[in-house]
Amino acid sequence: MPIYLADVLKNPDVLRHPATEHKCCTCGVPLQETITGKRKTSGGFACSDCYYELLGREVEERPLSSGGVRRG
Repeated sequence: MPIYLADVLKNPDVLRHPATEHKCCTCGVPLQETITGKRKTSGGFACSDCYYELLGREVEERPLSSGGVRRG
């Protein structure tokens, strides 16, 4: 949603609260992309800390391994 100068002159509070304020789906912290990070997950948006914790858990549950070569 664009904010025009005329809107700001009528109501300066428009700039104080973002139009789309998201919170982390895991810890509930308000998300600011440059400070907390903002990553899209299947459960909603998550901060970088929670996102990488979730990603680490997923990797640990499904480890990658190479197929062994049988020699006989």
